Amino acid sequence: MSEETGNFRTDTLNSPEKTCSGTEVIPLGRPGCSLLALCFAAALTYSFGHDWFDPSGFGPGIGLAVTHLILTAAALLAAKRQKRLRFSRTGIFLLAISALLGTSYAVFANAAMRRMNLPVLCLVTAQALFVLTGANRGYALSGAGLWEGLRRYGDSLVRWWKTPFVSLARKTGSGKDVRRNLFPGVMLALAASLTAAFILSTADQVFSGILQGAAERAARADGTFVLRALLALALTLALFSHRFSLLQKPREIPAPSPRVTDAAAFCLVLAGLSLVYALFGYVQIRYLFAGIESVRMSGGYASYARSGFFQLVLVGLLTLGVILPALALFGENRAVRLLCALTSLLTAVIDVSAFVRMRLYTQAYGLSTLRVVTLWGIGVIMIALLAVVAKTAWPGWKLCPILAAVVLISWAALNWINVDRVVANDLVFRYNTNTEGTVSLQTLASDQYWSPDYYAAFGNIVDPSARREALGMLDERAEEERSGRPMIDPPAYDWSLAWLRCGGDADRDGAGIGE
Repeated sequence: MSEETGNFRTDTLNSPEKTCSGTEVIPLGRPGCSLLALCFAAALTYSFGHDWFDPSGFGPGIGLAVTHLILTAAALLAAKRQKRLRFSRTGIFLLAISALLGTSYAVFANAAMRRMNLPVLCLVTAQALFVLTGANRGYALSGAGLWEGLRRYGDSLVRWWKTPFVSLARKTGSGKDVRRNLFPGVMLALAASLTAAFILSTADQVFSGILQGAAERAARADGTFVLRALLALALTLALFSHRFSLLQKPREIPAPSPRVTDAAAFCLVLAGLSLVYALFGYVQIRYLFAGIESVRMSGGYASYARSGFFQLVLVGLLTLGVILPALALFGENRAVRLLCALTSLLTAVIDVSAFVRMRLYTQAYGLSTLRVVTLWGIGVIMIALLAVVAKTAWPGWKLCPILAAVVLISWAALNWINVDRVVANDLVFRYNTNTEGTVSLQTLASDQYWSPDYYAAFGNIVDPSARREALGMLDERAEEERSGRPMIDPPAYDWSLAWLRCGGDADRDGAGIGE
């Protein structure tokens, strides 16, 4: 800000100054101060707005959606004032995915999806902002661009966190490095204050009693407030550092180089995986797909067929973690391409095995949030494996951007299909169509039994007495959670539009909330 004219200077944040110790000082400026204030408010509301210590809690809801949209808009506005905004189709696409994922917190109440969505939301938003501010050098959805964005995101979280402290030290006129001035000053102030308090406590009994009472209350405290305060501080600095980095000259991120390893190493790894996967594929074709019983099947064929799908999905992710870098670094090597294709085809058999096992499991026990996400993961892995096979046959094809777009769009769709309603309707359908009596009311309550959508779905149970019992069971289980905080009455930060359905969609038959 110019003192003579009061107008904003576009070079404020890009013109570092030197202190007497030679350290570069980047002035905050008006955009930096605004971002710092918003990041501090967002961190406070996240740390103190909901019970994130409680594993059975809902997780952040409409509060996170609002703060996410405000922080993203503020970063874009600051970048526009700094003339760093660069609109592109890829940037707008990523920004739209970020907005959809962020808004889902304000609409649905599924705690599991909220938690799983947080890292995806952070990474997609960071990549979108990097593209829109011209920070990324490569194409954002390519393999190199995704790797660059991931490394740039990690760097941006810590690179500028000291800027507020440095600017504060400059405002005091010290002109010294903050690490040698501000932090030691804080420690000396605490030591002096504690010493003075101890001396005064020996001079006045009333003052001593007050201090003793405060010490006793502190000793009885569980430390939750301190942990929340530390989390708020860490989040403030990380959020500010990331958003503030968008206003600076982008730091060079070196591209992956084939010299970091040798193609032979990847060939050996892929060959070893292929041998193991070939043996596993033989077992699946002979026993699982053909339905042959074996004495080695612990618990019999039914138990054998309905287990192990999570491990198989992890193996598929492991394979992609080896194949994708191999193709990115040594895609021109014929042996690497052939081994990648072979490993992908064998992994596809494992992926099909995971799907068959999951289908048998859901037929026996129904859907849940984790099982729905697992089915999505199986489909995504299969698409990725097919893309790898196509890439090995036609190396010139640019499949990574298409694959990345498919994964992001499908994940956003998964967040918006209302997983709770899908799971609840599946459970109720199984109960209504179960003529053998093998599905009990207890099996209807899955991993999200306190979800508002369960009340609406349970209202569709055909048997009136069973419907009353099922709705009453939901209320009883929700009441059990009231020792910490009301599970059917979340705090404002965790609230979502799904709660409007409580007591309105289903015929509660006397088992309504609040009775």
